Amino acid sequence: MDRQAVLEQMQLVASKAVGQDVPTITPDTRLLDELGLDSASILEVLMDLEDTLGFQIDVDLVRPEVLQTAGALADFIVQQTAED
Repeated sequence: MDRQAVLEQMQLVASKAVGQDVPTITPDTRLLDELGLDSASILEVLMDLEDTLGFQIDVDLVRPEVLQTAGALADFIVQQTAED
């Protein structure tokens, strides 16, 4: 799984989580500040990404810094899926 594919899918699931279109997601997009996600919607995004991209992550491994930007989250997902 590559980073760009994760970012593209993140665009779709983030829009669904907030109930409206979100700005174009780049690696530098701040999940909380720019997309208006909160802890519940971030969890929803993670679960939707798992479903659509076909992977599972251990939420205990998700550290706060992973949820700062779209790029950090995409890198985390790529790293976690590479270990499967």
